[in-house]
Amino acid sequence: MKKITLKNVRVRFKEHVALDIPALEIGSRVKLAVMGESGSGKSTLLNILCALEEINCGMIFWNNTRIDTLNQMQKDKFRYDKVGLVMQDFYLYSGLSALQNVLLPVKFHYLKIPKPLVFRAVDLLKRLNITQYSKNIDTMSRGEKQRVAIARALINSPQVIIADEPTASLDTQNSLHVTKLLLSLADEMGSALICATHDNILSNHLTHHLWLEKDKKIEAFFA
Repeated sequence: MKKITLKNVRVRFKEHVALDIPALEIGSRVKLAVMGESGSGKSTLLNILCALEEINCGMIFWNNTRIDTLNQMQKDKFRYDKVGLVMQDFYLYSGLSALQNVLLPVKFHYLKIPKPLVFRAVDLLKRLNITQYSKNIDTMSRGEKQRVAIARALINSPQVIIADEPTASLDTQNSLHVTKLLLSLADEMGSALICATHDNILSNHLTHHLWLEKDKKIEAFFA
């Protein structure tokens, strides 16, 4: 991916304009912290960047592909191929192990999961300090679940990692560890990293910063 480009994008919820973006560009290796008070549109911005939420007007391009006009099946494939998503609610599956949860996105694309992907999943979990990767997800702490969700987001070596408060459930030590690991893995994969965060540890390690405010238009260029 060379860049993500938003032009004249607006998102409205009933009578409230949640986002008004005349122009926004994000380059292929940018490490961007999206910050702002609650309700400023951070999560909404992440959602429209990966076509999880509809826009009312405007255009969103990943290189030359306009993602806001894709149908639902095309959007799902686009996210699987291009995006590593870490959501606030994790969306891990009860009854499965940590390893099974990490491998779940690729399971639907193979009759038998290739061994290199299994090895990669185990390696990601170990690097995130999850050594008991066969452990049932239901018995894990919220912080452990957060790290499992991060490993799952990285399994496909995505072009862009999009994370909504990826360190919110972690103590200071694990927050710093996960921050450094996200940056290291993004560099290894040549990926952009876009994080909505209130965490100063994370934001201080990222190279670019976008501050959102209610009712304020967004015009920014990050290369």
